Amino acid sequence: METSQAEILRKAIENLIDAKLQDVLVRPGGLDRLLAHRRSGVASIDIRNAERRLEQTLGEMLPLESAYGGDD
Repeated sequence: METSQAEILRKAIENLIDAKLQDVLVRPGGLDRLLAHRRSGVASIDIRNAERRLEQTLGEMLPLESAYGGDD
């Protein structure tokens, strides 16, 4: 994985962590919402958007890994 790809992936992961922390710490009932998300998959729009961006980032990177023989 190139350094720029690693940086993009790191930022996407950090964005998801930040969205979850902000939801837990800033909004009332955040911890209950986070636990509900773990059980049911229901999350705030900010968390869903961060998850979507991470999935898109991974989707863009995985085909590159396969092209270089990364699927051994």
